[in-house]
Amino acid sequence: MMKDYYRILGVSEQAAEKEIKAAYRKLAKQYHPDVVQDDAEKTQRMYEIQEAYECLGDEKSRKEYDKARMRNCSGYQAGKQRSENTNEREEKNGQPAPDMSQFERFFGFQPGKGMETYQGKKGEAR
Repeated sequence: MMKDYYRILGVSEQAAEKEIKAAYRKLAKQYHPDVVQDDAEKTQRMYEIQEAYECLGDEKSRKEYDKARMRNCSGYQAGKQRSENTNEREEKNGQPAPDMSQFERFFGFQPGKGMETYQGKKGEAR
């Protein structure tokens, strides 16, 4: 699942660059390693805050992130259907089904199969 950088920084999706920068600075002061000392959880939170700001603070990477979020949201229903199918496969053979990416599902890869997936009727590679 994709991280919600807007939630991490506590800003709306329509936030201006100035708001994002202000939110980052406020959180950075609160979670800076010099402030939190040896608190590993808060230090990890600071890494998340930095990651979110690096993405949302740059206009180009923010646009790419927003596009990826939209694709992720539109794929929610398909993912829900897929998870139901996965549960059915797990029940049939009693073992967890491998997780296939959207790319693999689109191109028809089959779990447990190698190059035979791509061979023609006579056994030649396509």
